[in-house]
Amino acid sequence: NHTIQPSKLHKFLSVIIDQDLNFKEHAAHTMAKRTRYIMVCKRIIKPTKGIHRKLMKRLYESIILPKMLYASDIWCAGLIAKGRGQGGGGRGARGFTSQMTRVQHMAMLLVTGGLRSTATDMLDIHTNIPPFQQILQK
Repeated sequence: NHTIQPSKLHKFLSVIIDQDLNFKEHAAHTMAKRTRYIMVCKRIIKPTKGIHRKLMKRLYESIILPKMLYASDIWCAGLIAKGRGQGGGGRGARGFTSQMTRVQHMAMLLVTGGLRSTATDMLDIHTNIPPFQQILQK
């Protein structure tokens, strides 16, 4: 005769699921994790001692991006649909996408060694990494 209290969040196969299935907590967790990975890579890349910048692109594409997009077809589906203007506004979807684009901008700056003020479109072209919106839609 034990009462089981429902929890607001549950982690299943590394995806944080909430009661409303809007995955806001998982998106925030993913954003924080991705930023942490980029900051670690920033510490690894040093001009005098450290890995070469060309290896940063390989590291980003082979490790960081797949870790961040794990099960994204499940938890990003709502974000992408909301961003297209279908019911529910979509402000959260645009906010999440713009935050992830900023973090990808940081990674591309590490790859190219460019300045902070360099346009994201130019970094996309020089690094040959597609924009984050296209990565999400794949």
